[in-house]
Order: sequence, then C-alpha cells, then structure tokens
Amino acid sequence: MSLLIALIGLVIAGRFILKNYNPQGVLFTTGIAMMIVAIFTNNASFVDKSTGWIGFDIFEYISNTFSNRAGGLGLKIMLIGGFAMLMSAIGASQVMVRVTSKPLMKLNSPYLMLAMAFILGQCLALFISSATGLGLLLMATLYPVLIRLGCSKAAVAAVLASTCAIEFGPGSGNSIMAAQTAGLDITEYFINDQLPVISILIIVVAAIHALTQRYFDHKLGAEANNSPIDAQTTDENSSAPIFYILLPMLPLFFMLTFSKMGVGTINVGMATAIMLSIFISLSCEYLRHRQARAVFEKLQGVFNDMGKVFATVVTLIIAGQTFAMGLKSIGAVDALLNLASGAGFAASVIVLFMAILTFTISALMGSGNAAFFSFAPMVPQIAEKIGTNVADMILPIQLSAGFGRTISPIAGVIIAVAGISGLSPFDIVRRTLIPMLSGWLIMLVITFTRSGQIMELLPFLAGAIVLAGVGMMITKTRAGKKVKAQA
Repeated sequence: MSLLIALIGLVIAGRFILKNYNPQGVLFTTGIAMMIVAIFTNNASFVDKSTGWIGFDIFEYISNTFSNRAGGLGLKIMLIGGFAMLMSAIGASQVMVRVTSKPLMKLNSPYLMLAMAFILGQCLALFISSATGLGLLLMATLYPVLIRLGCSKAAVAAVLASTCAIEFGPGSGNSIMAAQTAGLDITEYFINDQLPVISILIIVVAAIHALTQRYFDHKLGAEANNSPIDAQTTDENSSAPIFYILLPMLPLFFMLTFSKMGVGTINVGMATAIMLSIFISLSCEYLRHRQARAVFEKLQGVFNDMGKVFATVVTLIIAGQTFAMGLKSIGAVDALLNLASGAGFAASVIVLFMAILTFTISALMGSGNAAFFSFAPMVPQIAEKIGTNVADMILPIQLSAGFGRTISPIAGVIIAVAGISGLSPFDIVRRTLIPMLSGWLIMLVITFTRSGQIMELLPFLAGAIVLAGVGMMITKTRAGKKVKAQA
C-alpha cells in the first residue's frame, strides 16, 4: 500500500512539474499530503520534540529543516552563488575562459578541438558553477572559432551546452549535498570519491562527443556557419587584468591547502574559503578602480545574488527534503527495501534503481537539483539497512542528475545555448543524447566496479543498455517522422 501511495505521489509531482508548475510548491504540497496520509496509516512522527499536536508537527519539521539547511548547506550554496556572480561581474570568469581557450585555437583538427573544448569546459566547471553561465561564456569565446574551423554550429552548441554535464567539485550544489549526506567533508569527497571516476569519465565522454558530432555532421551534410555570434554574448569585462584568472580558483586553493591534505594545522572550511575569496576579490577591485562606492555596491550585489540562490536552490532543497520525509513517513522506503530483499536483490540493485530514477526525472524536469535533492535524504537510511557505504551509494546517483539534465530540451543551459546559436533545443538534445547516455552507462560501470558490485549488476546494466538503445531508436524514428511531416 505504501509503495502505491508513493507511486501516486511521484506521478502527481512529476506531472505538475512537467506542466511548468513551481517545483518547490509541487514538492511541498505532495510531501505534506503524504505526511498527512502517514498520520492516519502509520501513526508517524516527524520531529523529536512535538508541538503537542501532530498536525502542527508537520510544519515544525519544515521549520526545523529551514533552520538547519539555511545555516549549513544552504549558506554554502548561497555563498557559492554570490561568489560566482561576483566573478562574472568583475570580469574574472571571462578572463579565465578567454585565457584557457587560447591553446585550443592552435589545433588544426575541428573535432579534436570539440573534444578538447568539452574537457576544458568540464575543468572550468570546477570554478564556474553555473551551467548556463559557463555555457554562455563558452559560446562567446569558443563558438566563433570552432564553427570557422569546420564544425557545424549544432555540433559546437551541443558540446558547449553539455560542459557541466558531469557535476563535480566543491562548487556544485549537488556535490555539497552528496558530501553532507555521506557525512564527509566536501574536499575529501571531491578528492577521494569524485576525482578517480571523473578523471576517466571526462576523457571518455569527450571522445564520444567528438565522434557523435562528426557522425551527425557527415550524415546531415552540415557545414560551418561563419556568421558572427549574437551581440548579447560579447565580453563586457574584457579589460579585466590577466591576474584575475586566479580569483575564481581561490576557494579551491584555500580548501585544498588548509586541510588534512595540505597544511594540517590549519583548517579552512568552504564558507570561510569563499568569504576570504570575496574579500580578496573586492580588494583587487578597489586597487583596480580606486572607487570604494563601486566596490561596496558589488558587495551588495553578492548579498542580492545570495538571496536569489536562497529563493531558487535552497528552498528547492528544503522542498525536496519535505517530499522525501513524506515518502519515508508512509513507509515507502522500508517497503522498497523489504521488496528488494524478498526478491533477492543486492544493495547495488537498489542503488542502480535510484540512479535510473534520478537520471529519468532530471531529463523530464530539466533540472538535476530537483531530482537529486528529493532522493538524497533517503540514502543514509537505505545504506544503513542494506549495509553499504553511503558515499559509494550516493556518487552514481549524484552524477546521474547532471547527465539526465543535459538531454532535456527544457534545461536552462540548453535553452540559452539554443537561443544564441539560432537552433531549436531539440536540435541540440538530439546531439547530446548519445554522449550523455553513453557517459551515464560508463559512469555506472566505473562506480560499481570501484565499489566491487559490478558482477551483481551485469544483467541489469545490460537491460539498461537495451532500454537506452530502444529509447534512442524511438527518438530517432519520431525525429524522422517530424522532418518528413515538415517537408
């Protein structure tokens, strides 16, 4: 019964979000509804210290979640958002992209450049956390060069739109959430868990991307479009000094240097590292312009952007936790575990199921955050019951969110890049589908091999590959019918 209620809740939530209803409102409403059902079916409790009436305890739980998340995980994510916008406002992000992209322009092979552009974009994603922001910056710098070297604008747009597909590093909200859920420091999670997987995955996906774009270009007879890029993507801060390239790197520098992996006697956490970086960046701005008023206005801009991040991302985390509590309170998690154990499924099968669910929902919603934030809070409880490591379990789920988002035609970065290149979002997604599906399956193989569970999953992975192939064939058939109908 609990699984049926959970399925109904998931379907309703997904349906409303696909209709462009506010995801926070949908997740809060469905979560509260399931918690109300749990009161009558499971006699559930939601807080350690009751208000005295179970109905008020639901909102006490939400209030406590706001308090805990806003001051911990939420503060870190808000600071990251504010710092990222500051780097763009002072021109540091633009300098970083401009300088790092120069070596690519010396390559003669257009498709080798596409592969290198993807690798560069993924490396820059470590410092520029906004997928849409990074996509726009790369469109302003690499787009004209790549199309003049012989790549079609659809190929370039597809590669540049997917440069944040593999989400990793301290700047990623999903990574922060995963590390906190696993009870790890973000630096430790990044170095020990993410890097061994990411370092292989980025290169493999870059190669698949280049081959895929070459196949589409030859098949469609696409040619380079040498028209200049839209004026809205031009660099407004090109006059920023060259040493500003170091400013986006400061948080990572402080976190790695002053940690167990560096100067062990000093420990600088993420929030402190970002505050230090903001102070240094604003000091550089004052030395550059000698205008205190303008510097203070940029500081206020950081606070304003932090507020925007709270309204969009932090509230989504809290809404996701409320939804997750609804699923827990009706007994859906326990029922799923009992069902899996009764069927003889190993722990790895449950992890695979959650990864598939996260990938699918991210692709449907166009947001990796909404899917991952909804399921991440349930992982520790599941990991404890099935006797597996939380970090091993949450890593494939976290990475699935980014891959799923990049094949969604309603994802912000896809829409933004499509608008600049003059293409349809579906034209771009058609070219990101193969690299992202392939990369996602390879990621599952790598992560489960590292955790020693790959042999248990071979039949299920084979099934996932077959389903992915069927899905690609269906997509291809529909696209062909659409083209014929338009002709």
